[in-house]
Amino acid sequence: MSVPTRSEVESIISERIAADPSFRESLNADPRAVLSEIVGFDVPQNVQVILHEESLTQIHLTIPASENLSDADLELVAGGGWGGPPSPNAC
Repeated sequence: MSVPTRSEVESIISERIAADPSFRESLNADPRAVLSEIVGFDVPQNVQVILHEESLTQIHLTIPASENLSDADLELVAGGGWGGPPSPNAC
């Protein structure tokens, strides 16, 4: 199974909320666990999972990080993917 892209994850979340409104409660209660289930691996503890819920009067935009990325970091984000689970040899 391949790792879903960010846009695929967002679509999955939107579709599940539309099909099952109680899914929103699960996502609000433990976004890390829900994200881990969707992507198919545990999101590392050093990665913050922050949930922002839009309203009719509030829109949230996500912009790329401003830090310069190393070649290894660029490889992880190439193609818009999540990068998959961390390598066992990663620092």
